[in-house]
Amino acid sequence: MKQLTDLSPFNWIGKSTNQDAHPESIWGFVSEFLPVTYAAYCKIFHAIYEDLAVTDKSATWEELGVKGDLDSSDQIERVTWQDLTTRCSLQFHSEINQDSFALNFPKGSWPRHLIAPREGTLDEEESPQLATVLTPFTNDQPCCFYYTSIANAGYSETLYQGELTEVDELSGKGDYYTTPTYWWSEDKSWTVFTDPEYTFTIVGGSQELIDSILADPTLEAVQVDLTTRITPNSDDINIQDDQTEKT
Repeated sequence: MKQLTDLSPFNWIGKSTNQDAHPESIWGFVSEFLPVTYAAYCKIFHAIYEDLAVTDKSATWEELGVKGDLDSSDQIERVTWQDLTTRCSLQFHSEINQDSFALNFPKGSWPRHLIAPREGTLDEEESPQLATVLTPFTNDQPCCFYYTSIANAGYSETLYQGELTEVDELSGKGDYYTTPTYWWSEDKSWTVFTDPEYTFTIVGGSQELIDSILADPTLEAVQVDLTTRITPNSDDINIQDDQTEKT
């Protein structure tokens, strides 16, 4: 893995997205963040966990004044987004996001027994697993890994080049495990994007690649397309107008 001083290899992504597809809309779409040339796209939901040791299901993290993490207990179990939507009597669909839950929890905050999905990064299990799924579609090519300044803890943008298998080590270099904002193969046959503030990752590539991600038991994902909205509060099925402003 080497850090590149020239950031220009990243410029192709901006040129390959479509920022003008929905000029009348306040929403952000897949087409604004990933190249529009791919055959298929998917959305990977970052993992949610449940602390089985917590007996008071009404207590919230906000009331405690802290943020939940996986070190809070030794009785942690993963909960899928689909399972949690069922528990909360919500509808599972491609535009569901973190606000779909938070705005519908009884106190408007994540309950203490649930550990919310991480913003801006896949976790230590998901990232290497995604790399494993991508490997057959990469053919030993070098890959690029780009961090925005926000994802890079407020420091300047950075761009790295290395082997796909090195993404896990790169993600763990800082104080907190953080996967790159963008990563892509040298031939640009796939691209991975994680917004620093979102609790999901979107991927573009061949239909065969996307099918492999959808079939992987570690990665909870749904197929999306270029018109899928991905900004917070874009879930107008589970979030009502009187719950929040659409921003």
